[in-house]
Amino acid sequence: MNLHADLKKLKRQILKKRDELSDQELFTSSAYEDYQSHLAEAATRRYRTGVHVHIIWDEAEDSEVAYTDNQFICENAANPITASFPTRLLKSLSLTGLTGHECGHLLFTDFTALQLYLTTLQSGQFYPCEPSPASLIYQQNLQEMTDAMKEKAVCLTIAKCAASLFNVLEDVYIEARMCQKFPGSFQDGISLNNQRFAEQIPSIQTQIDRHYEGFAIIVNLIIHYCKTGDINNVTGYTGEYLDILDECLPLITDAMYETDSKERFQAVNEVLVVLWKYLKPLAEEAKQAQTQGNGQQFAEETGSLLNGQIVGGSPLPNGKGKPKIKVKGKVNPRALQKGQATAQKVLQKETGRLSLTKTNSLSGGTNPGITKDFSYAGSGYTEAEKDIRSVMTKLATDLVNLSYEEELSEELQQQSDALYYGNIHKGIPVTIHRMSQVDASLIAAYDAIKAPLLQISKRLQQSIKDILDRKQNGEKLSHLVYGRRLEPRLLVLGDGEYFSRTRLPNIPSEMAIALLIDESGSMSSASRITMAQQTAIILYDFCRSLNIPITIYGHTERYCVDLYSYAEFDSLDNQDSYRLMDMCPRSCNRDGAALRFVAEHLCRRSEPIKILILISDGQPNGEGYEGTAAEADLRTIKKEYQKKGVILFAAAIGTDKERIKRIYQDGFLDISDLNKLPKLLPKLISQFIQ
Repeated sequence: MNLHADLKKLKRQILKKRDELSDQELFTSSAYEDYQSHLAEAATRRYRTGVHVHIIWDEAEDSEVAYTDNQFICENAANPITASFPTRLLKSLSLTGLTGHECGHLLFTDFTALQLYLTTLQSGQFYPCEPSPASLIYQQNLQEMTDAMKEKAVCLTIAKCAASLFNVLEDVYIEARMCQKFPGSFQDGISLNNQRFAEQIPSIQTQIDRHYEGFAIIVNLIIHYCKTGDINNVTGYTGEYLDILDECLPLITDAMYETDSKERFQAVNEVLVVLWKYLKPLAEEAKQAQTQGNGQQFAEETGSLLNGQIVGGSPLPNGKGKPKIKVKGKVNPRALQKGQATAQKVLQKETGRLSLTKTNSLSGGTNPGITKDFSYAGSGYTEAEKDIRSVMTKLATDLVNLSYEEELSEELQQQSDALYYGNIHKGIPVTIHRMSQVDASLIAAYDAIKAPLLQISKRLQQSIKDILDRKQNGEKLSHLVYGRRLEPRLLVLGDGEYFSRTRLPNIPSEMAIALLIDESGSMSSASRITMAQQTAIILYDFCRSLNIPITIYGHTERYCVDLYSYAEFDSLDNQDSYRLMDMCPRSCNRDGAALRFVAEHLCRRSEPIKILILISDGQPNGEGYEGTAAEADLRTIKKEYQKKGVILFAAAIGTDKERIKRIYQDGFLDISDLNKLPKLLPKLISQFIQ
């Protein structure tokens, strides 16, 4: 273990690993998920909407960008928007923007009203009320639409179109709310994504050439305008889509900032009437599909088609209930404008930016387009950069620790393979089991039960505090028969104790502890394994707090001798306390092989005091390993390692105490009251500290 004992070298390994991390390793790591989850929880927890962020890596063209089910937020770190940014800082800020967007839906979207709106449309009615267009042309559109909506398939199809359009307006609303409520990284990330998002919308002519549905083209123009205050018209298109967009903008500009979602529902209804020219062909196809019995299928296919053609056309999250935050009045558009200003500052080398302004019409002139400099790395986000570096360091540390734990497991197995266990164990393989990674369930289990156990450990530590203080700080000893200094004031006592001396500061007596626990099936009765596990937790904390090296093993035998390494002298990942939660009753017990391995493991330590404690509830019981032969093997092992300086104690908690006493003799500990076991062993260790 010399290679890993060099902490400076370990630190260099961590820094080297941090520099080698790929984007996929970083952004899909549990450390980065925790970082984004903390951001989400900070925004939602006070509203009783705690949510966890899960991040995936999916480079498929049709993969989702982000979505939520009200409990989890799932984000794709390989999405085209995030992937387009040149640095990890900007990529991370983009993912933070996605987190903020999904939190916005959780906090501000009225899912109950949305469900009512879509259900009403599917039934052939309008909610909250029927559109009332002033123009005669649009009055005719409304009449045709109303007549067409007598067919179920048409209603379903129009509802799909309405949902796509409402999604656009709702996204603008909830993002503006988030930017206003949580200025900072959410605002910056949302605005940064919007800038890049708008750039990836194809030009009008490109959409026409790709045979996009007319409805999808108009919705994409609305999206681009809402994101940037401009449209992508690099080819100088001057046709009907610009005229139609000009008609739609006054209907949606105010509604998208209203608190009451009914305003957006009504705006969508009005826009549907304006766009009837583009919906009518879909309605006719829906009628045809219904006559063939495929009305429902056609509506679903139309929804999928539109989602594929509308940029970012993923459906709204499947939520329930009212908005979590009750607000009044319109959202302030300046919140979005401020965020866009920040995004433009970050992307200042990208030309062609227009700030968001409220406009009533669009010019049809030639747009020179947008030029992008993807090599720009951004600046000014010192705190975000610090956060990412911290996450990268933690991830690198976890990966280096994982590699170390894997090497440690291999080394332990090599030690076992090289050890001669004796003829009685000949042909019986010994396998060392050690978890390289600790499952979250074990961490949660430990956190649930640790409080009272660690309190016992602290009280036991406090009981020897005076001893430790004297050893660490030194003390003056007086009333001695002989010493280095004569104390004249003591001569009058006439008892011969006239001397004193000063004990210099000293560290506690150096020792190493090994705990071996029987995990045979019989340990399941009378809470024996539970008390043994609690003892292990207390003793581990007690020793670690006092800087006493400790290793803890469990053992059983099924087809081979299974040794479970729960705590190691040289472990670096600080996860051993959680590994102890994996302890449980298993099968038989071949005590001799387990005892020899742990004793030899302890002998490798340089500390002068070596204490090995065995917790068992009965006699040896393995394949061909029982009776007097097994007892003789254990006595031999005890004597052998006593000569090597190992002090062995056997804590007997079962019915075969006399047998265990006969085997271990002066090292026998009778534990009649299981409740005393957790306190007994730390007190035993304390005697050697004194």
